[in-house]
Amino acid sequence: IFLFVFPNLHTGNIKLKTKAPLPPGSCGLPFLGETLEFLSAARANRSLEFTNTRVAKYGQIFKTHLLFSLTISLGAPEGNKFLFANENKLVQNSWPPSVAKLLGRHALTIKTGEEHKKARQFFASFFGPDGLKSFVPRMDQTVRSHLDRFWENKEEVMGVETLKQFTFSLVSDLFLSIKDGPEFNSMAHDIELYLGGIMQLPLDFPGTSYHKARIARESLLQTLGTIISRRRKAIKEGQDFWHHDLLSVLMNRPHNQGDLITDEEIKDNLVLFLFAGHDTTSVTLAAILKYLSLNPHCLHEVVKEQEEIAKVKAGAPLNWEDTQKLKYTWWVMQETLRLQSPVAGAFRQSLKEFEYGGFRIPKGCKVLWTVWSSHMSPTFFPNPTKFDPSRFEQGPPPFTFVPFGGGPHMCIGHEFAKTEVMVFLHYLILNYEWSLVHPNEKISYNPMPVFEKGLPLKVHKKA
Repeated sequence: IFLFVFPNLHTGNIKLKTKAPLPPGSCGLPFLGETLEFLSAARANRSLEFTNTRVAKYGQIFKTHLLFSLTISLGAPEGNKFLFANENKLVQNSWPPSVAKLLGRHALTIKTGEEHKKARQFFASFFGPDGLKSFVPRMDQTVRSHLDRFWENKEEVMGVETLKQFTFSLVSDLFLSIKDGPEFNSMAHDIELYLGGIMQLPLDFPGTSYHKARIARESLLQTLGTIISRRRKAIKEGQDFWHHDLLSVLMNRPHNQGDLITDEEIKDNLVLFLFAGHDTTSVTLAAILKYLSLNPHCLHEVVKEQEEIAKVKAGAPLNWEDTQKLKYTWWVMQETLRLQSPVAGAFRQSLKEFEYGGFRIPKGCKVLWTVWSSHMSPTFFPNPTKFDPSRFEQGPPPFTFVPFGGGPHMCIGHEFAKTEVMVFLHYLILNYEWSLVHPNEKISYNPMPVFEKGLPLKVHKKA
């Protein structure tokens, strides 16, 4: 969307075969570079400190060495603007080889260029507004069922664990039409192990997080293969086995040559969306509950907005149009994503040598963008540590608020996540009150936000 608003993105400082120097910085230890310090900072929720220390020493544009690659940070928001505008021209989406292996070579997020563009257009039919409109009633039903099962008659719930149960229930239903049973339990277990090894050192031997993730992925692929085979057999036998879910969309997607895509392609993308659609939303919901509890005046505004919708609905299920009316609740979600984004950044890889900001960016190096460089900048967000949803009433400066990335690889599920959160908060806030057992609970990243104590909540059912 930014590219449409600001079409004249600068590329005038690009020169091939430049004689400009590399950006200043340190490549750290042999082989490992600064990877250990980078990961350690993330786990301690000090990624901003990792960046700011280098910015103070070298400037906004600096080099480092992460995950076995020369890596250059271009700063923000100008660096974000440049990278998102020049994807598939000067840079392309890139993951470290160890991460790419776990994601799978057919996964949408791995694809680049024209192949990615075509695949994304197809998935947009499911994750875009038109597709989501048909799913809101199912989201509504899943939320109500979850609250009845896991919140009703409870005095305390483990926030993160409970929210993960909700989000995985939702994606397993909408993606696979599976709500419970052995396959559900197996996949939920494997997804947790899989996530834990995504951004770890690729030490592939028993006991390491990376090894556990690889084994979990193999288990996920096996389970998904069984589900796909069962559905293909049922369809072939003429059974009434048609489901309105992501698997059905994938099984009936023509390949570029007119053939249906392979089971391997289907499985890689199902693993991607099960993991991406589950954990990112659950940790965002957990952070929202934390910030609303710590800011009662904001919670009051959300309650008032939700009650207005409830009066109109008079008990009827929510629809797509209802979720779009929750303006203040959306500001709360945005402010939460600014302060506690589930994804801290991503890599691009230079396709050719070029010059940026007076420095040489070599061909083949990694280029890093992070959310914290702008999200926590007092220049763009005054008093950045304060939770203030009203700052989104006018919208942030361009390319400063990037929790979903940007450019061709902007998160395809951002509207899905927004809708899911709006529906969940509607029913939770109308029916329950909660407070934090540990108001000062620490949060780390591994690679997504991890609440040190699991966000235990004291719960009270409203009369």
